[in-house]
Amino acid sequence: MGRQLTAATLMSAVTTLVAAMALRAADATLAIAAVAALAVLLGWYAQLHSSDEQSGLGLANPAAVATLAVVGRRPWSTVLPVVAAHVVGAVLAGLAALALEDRLGDTLVFGTPGLVLAGLGAALVGLVGAWATLATDAGGSEALTGVPVLVGGALLPLGLLVAFQPAAVLGLATAGILPWDVALTAAGGTVLGSMVGAFAVSVLVSNE
Repeated sequence: MGRQLTAATLMSAVTTLVAAMALRAADATLAIAAVAALAVLLGWYAQLHSSDEQSGLGLANPAAVATLAVVGRRPWSTVLPVVAAHVVGAVLAGLAALALEDRLGDTLVFGTPGLVLAGLGAALVGLVGAWATLATDAGGSEALTGVPVLVGGALLPLGLLVAFQPAAVLGLATAGILPWDVALTAAGGTVLGSMVGAFAVSVLVSNE
């Protein structure tokens, strides 16, 4: 369990830092591509820790932890420690990005979303993320883990590029890139969407 917590902490820290730097890319397309590529890479690495009894995909994303717990692919007793590890890693990375703000330069210009857009958009990203997580866990390509990033990039303002990863959203708020109310709303929406998506899939499978 200790190694899993360390991995979760590091993955959320890396996601937050890469997102903070990607938001300073030459244009939005490069930012989205960079974060999507990272999501696929971390999804691949996390999948290496999967077994017949338990999926490792939650190590890359706390939303996936909730999804997997709903369908029985991760014990509920591990949810809180792993999610806490994700948040710690993201917040620490956010503090590092804040300290390096002068060296990193200005972010791309993007609008601040309203709370309704942040919540509903993130919930939809969470639904897509649940599908991607369960499809990957069932043997699909790890490239699917990048789909929620693309959906978020298309639906939401660029500042919520990491809506697929709730801990990283909090990390960007720590870095001063997002307002806290928007970040908390988006993070909650993603987790809720992930759980609803997992529940819907489990119901559909049980009815087949």
